Amino acid sequence: MNYRVRKVLNINTIKVIKIPQVSFDRAAEDCYPGVLTTIATELEVADILGLISQSTSPNQKEFTFWIGLRKVKNQCVVPTLPLRGFKWTEDGSEDSQVSRWTEEPKYTCTSVRCAALKGEWDGSKVTRWGLIPVTCKNSYQFICKMRDIAPAKPEPIPATQKTEPVECWSRDQVELRCSGHPAVWRLLDNSPASFTTVCLPCGNGFRKDISGNCVDVDECGGSSLPCRHICLNMEGSYRCFCSDENGKHHNEDSPACADKTTSVILIPVLAAVAALVVLLLFVAVTVKCCLMRQSKKPARKEAEKMAMKSNDGRDSFETANEKAP
Repeated sequence: MNYRVRKVLNINTIKVIKIPQVSFDRAAEDCYPGVLTTIATELEVADILGLISQSTSPNQKEFTFWIGLRKVKNQCVVPTLPLRGFKWTEDGSEDSQVSRWTEEPKYTCTSVRCAALKGEWDGSKVTRWGLIPVTCKNSYQFICKMRDIAPAKPEPIPATQKTEPVECWSRDQVELRCSGHPAVWRLLDNSPASFTTVCLPCGNGFRKDISGNCVDVDECGGSSLPCRHICLNMEGSYRCFCSDENGKHHNEDSPACADKTTSVILIPVLAAVAALVVLLLFVAVTVKCCLMRQSKKPARKEAEKMAMKSNDGRDSFETANEKAP
């Protein structure tokens, strides 16, 4: 693999630029036994930019490198923090004396995002640089931070991993995975597990997921909703409100929502009453028609009997006249 090396920081640390463009995870693997570099101090920034200046082709106008900065799933972007909620993969910290973002991360609590160092080059020096949030599947060159005296490489062992559930004193369960060379306990996002922090209780409105992260509880997503009208889930809480005919929102305990509740209840009641009245009228008309039909049948039979008697009398009279001389 092609790479360029420059000693920086102190006599025990070196930085390495590796040329192949790979994904973030592959870059982290290729840095072993080192790590993707941090740029948490002004001294580190100066060293990194100096290394880029020595290594970049004069014809190259722009550059992008992976560094060891990532936001894991179920942790939120925090615009007020220097690293915006991203953490160094080296130790999981958010410490940084430097905060320069060329592009601000979009707010999210659900997607995994990685950070890259992007800049411009005039052929002799770096003229502009900053951090950009990108998908971890992009392919870039990368900068590793390694020890000058490399530790002895462990003997190859079968690539095995073991997953165990760990129950915290708060009865929350997290999943830990034992993997890597040498084998260490890791969270499901592959970051090293810190047993001093993974079981710390979450604040109100949050719960632990299986990776040990505090995630928001969606109070509006269950079968039993806490609101009579509209439920809006918020970070660590929720809000109940209603909307008037103009689309304006009102808190659920306001008079506007109370009137809306009354109207919402009254309309179905009136509709039910109207349906009942129509049904009663239909039944009454049906019963009346049946009674009228029943009352007409005897009269019709009596008329038929009278007509038959009249016909019999007429026939008898005509017969008598025929027999007379």
